[in-house]
Amino acid sequence: HAADVKTKTVIFLRHGESTWNDTFNRGGRPKLAFVKNFIPNLLYAASVEWYFYITAQVEESWFYDSPLSDKGLGQALGVHSFLQSSLEYKTPKEADYIRHMLNGSQLVSSNLRRAISTMAIGLQERLSRTGDSMIIMPELQEISRNPDALSITPPLGTVVPAWTDPDYLKPILNKHVDTSMHTGNKPVDSNGLKRLQAFCKVAFEDIDNDCIVACGHSLWFRSFFQIHLPRQLDHVAKRKKLVNGGCVGFQLKCVTTPDNGKQYMIDPASITVLHGGF
Repeated sequence: HAADVKTKTVIFLRHGESTWNDTFNRGGRPKLAFVKNFIPNLLYAASVEWYFYITAQVEESWFYDSPLSDKGLGQALGVHSFLQSSLEYKTPKEADYIRHMLNGSQLVSSNLRRAISTMAIGLQERLSRTGDSMIIMPELQEISRNPDALSITPPLGTVVPAWTDPDYLKPILNKHVDTSMHTGNKPVDSNGLKRLQAFCKVAFEDIDNDCIVACGHSLWFRSFFQIHLPRQLDHVAKRKKLVNGGCVGFQLKCVTTPDNGKQYMIDPASITVLHGGF
């Protein structure tokens, strides 16, 4: 039997930096400045966390499901600006992927607030124009044991704006977020590989759309490229993280083998950096 091959267009969008990144990751800051300010920054973050605790704001946290920082909000707005810019100087392949981001594709996001907010801010023009929804997918939850990788949104619950989100985000989240597939936090027996494969299964079996725009996380995305690109291939996507606010498109193939198994693979030639890069 000849193998049955199906193809989906997938575009990855990485969330903007979070408050957790602001505290624990150097980012673009000089090493000396980061080290010098680490303890004051940590104390400030702890004081914010204590304030949420004593004021009974149980749905808020600096560390747990950390929201976008000021820098992260700027990166999300950078995605919005990029999508509003002219396609005149883009290659045909780039322009094709960007058109998919602007119209017709299925929008999905990790269940972590920084990803949901990045997609809502970055694609706000499309959401208001088309009335489309973002499906929350726990399969996209970050591969990490840190508290910032745990979701604050209850299963099938309402996504509420984080304390760092701009006021205009509330109606967008109320109207354009679909939590019908949000089963809650990753199970204890889950691991990154299981979620990578589960995403592919959902993409091909539960989402009818031929194009998916997924907002998620750096380690998850890098692992996805490592697993689904040819093993012998040396590619930057396997080695480096997609930058915050970065977008990359590719073709994902699902091969049904004669024994009815499924194998998922990325066409290396299709990988196209749209914004930001690795």
